[in-house]
Amino acid sequence: MDSHTGGALAWLAQGAASNLLDRLVDRALDGPPPMPSWPRLGGSPPGTVEISVRHHLTIRTRTPVILTLQEDGSRTGTVFSVVLGHTTRVNLPGGDYFGAAMIVDPLGRTRSGQTLQGIGWSRLKVTSRRTSPLVIPAHHPTAPVLLQLGLRKADGTPLFRLPPSRL
Repeated sequence: MDSHTGGALAWLAQGAASNLLDRLVDRALDGPPPMPSWPRLGGSPPGTVEISVRHHLTIRTRTPVILTLQEDGSRTGTVFSVVLGHTTRVNLPGGDYFGAAMIVDPLGRTRSGQTLQGIGWSRLKVTSRRTSPLVIPAHHPTAPVLLQLGLRKADGTPLFRLPPSRL
């Protein structure tokens, strides 16, 4: 993982460490998520990104996905919730972006935290007046990856529980 990817995912982790994660999961489960929007469309015509997340999960329930988009080199971005298996469209100014996804088990919420089913990221180049697909492949999370990303609460406890290991 390069330093830019690690920094972008650390930003995602900081937002997830707050109660933002619970609010986003609830929003995804409450019905059709609102259409995400980019906070600052530049002077140039925007392009459209169609974002989907791929994961090995068999979808039996509405499975929330927390997505982030960041402009290349930015320390901040936009976070929104979607449902696994759905494609989300976002209008963005032309440029280079980084997208990350965390798949959260809707039935795995306990007092000790959410169960993280998958995590993934991908880079994207957006061209004005064009539609670009972005597929984010999500993989089974591991403890070393979560530690490397800093997915811990302020008191040092893990932010997520991990699902049972697969062989």
